[in-house]
Amino acid sequence: MSKIVFRSVWLAVLTMLVAIVAMAAPMKVEHQIDILAQTERDDNGWFVTPEQDSQWEKWHYAVTDLDHDGNLEILKAKEAGLDGAPYIQCEELIEKKWERRWGIYLVGGSDYPDIFSDPEAAAHPLMYENPEVGLCFYIFDSVKWRTEFENTTKKYAVYLNGDLMVEELAFKTWQLSGFDGTVTEHYYLPGWLKIKAESNVAEPPPEEIDKARFENICQERLGPGKVWKPTIGWMDTKRLWAFIQRGKSFNMLWDSYKLFKDSTW
Repeated sequence: MSKIVFRSVWLAVLTMLVAIVAMAAPMKVEHQIDILAQTERDDNGWFVTPEQDSQWEKWHYAVTDLDHDGNLEILKAKEAGLDGAPYIQCEELIEKKWERRWGIYLVGGSDYPDIFSDPEAAAHPLMYENPEVGLCFYIFDSVKWRTEFENTTKKYAVYLNGDLMVEELAFKTWQLSGFDGTVTEHYYLPGWLKIKAESNVAEPPPEEIDKARFENICQERLGPGKVWKPTIGWMDTKRLWAFIQRGKSFNMLWDSYKLFKDSTW
């Protein structure tokens, strides 16, 4: 009798464990993309329509798996252009629903990167993988032109860790002399790194560093890791909108994910 009871209890526990694993396991990619294709324009849709934003064409979309957990995301970025503000957002498919992951200011002084200020770099960022912390950091540059002879480039790490995290790592200034064509560059750590948690002190000035330290800032700030060169499959926004209106976006979404997957695995 005791063996029968034990066997019944064991089967019940085993069934429960299988159910838990099944719930935790990601859905098949095809199913996730199909859900993505069906949730473009509903009340909580991920596509920003012309009715929602007059600058809807400045939004860009890509299907990714930034944290490599098997749950796909729609990565969204809005370019600033000449008169707008940049934005970045990520929505991940978990348990058959889209869960919004908002950009987070880790420390005061950080802001959203304008990753489409350099479209080529937006499509091919560095991916810095640190196995010790189990995170993949995507390194984007945000370029802001002050004049045709002067700009500032901020370097950001963007990654998923519960929420979409946005962290400014360092920045450089570039200036071209209009007299002799010489170029002057300076490199800095942002001043907010010197601010202690929950401090009301004004942001200190940035700390100037040398070029070598700037070029190795990922290892300094993010720890040891491997560097990859993934492809973010950003989709043409106007073309995507045309397919969405016809209910034919699946293949375009699939191709976007395939570009990312083939470059990261």
